[in-house]
Amino acid sequence: MTQSESPISTTNRESYDRWAELYDGYVNSTVAIDDLYFPPVYAHLSGLRVLDIGCGTGRHTIRLARAGNRVTGIDLSPGMLAVAREKLSSLDVALIEGDILTAPPPGPFDAVVTALVLEHINDPAVFFARVADLLTPGGGFYISEIHPDRIAGGTQANFVDRDGRAVKLQSFAHSEADIRATASQAGLRLLTHTDVFGGEALAGLNRDWIRHVGRAMIRIWTFEKPAGP
Repeated sequence: MTQSESPISTTNRESYDRWAELYDGYVNSTVAIDDLYFPPVYAHLSGLRVLDIGCGTGRHTIRLARAGNRVTGIDLSPGMLAVAREKLSSLDVALIEGDILTAPPPGPFDAVVTALVLEHINDPAVFFARVADLLTPGGGFYISEIHPDRIAGGTQANFVDRDGRAVKLQSFAHSEADIRATASQAGLRLLTHTDVFGGEALAGLNRDWIRHVGRAMIRIWTFEKPAGP
């Protein structure tokens, strides 16, 4: 572990490395509903410099790049990035192995996107400050995350590896009030926040997910770095 790495980062990096070869085919209702509802939120982005924080295997990176954006993806896990590089080999995308909290990529960016990452951030104040520093004035920050009520109830990123071992990644519960406050302190203005509930679209992907119908699954926020003083 280098001086710039935290035990949290190291633990989650190793866990995501183990998950990498399974991730894209893994049955996960949170990832599935994020795939359904988050892309339309940033679909208008085109021809911009976009940062994808915690890009993983490139689920959102590939959509952003195909929309004509100049995309940089950053992730802690070399295993996840190896999968992303293979998927994105035909696209002009920069992929960086690193920690956004301690070694952010050089900006600026016109927009920042992140999905299912905030739960792994132990210091949201530093996180939002990093994003604000990287954004151009008028730039947007788009977040999709496990719903705060689910995280408060103990839901967190987890998987079963090839050996049948259950792996839980290190996660932190952040209340809506904390998210709004730390974003505001960083100079980011909240534009929208939307609760996404399980419904027929999710249940149609896997009949076991009918149990999620009517349940708040993820919350999506959009912030803006104001253009004026």
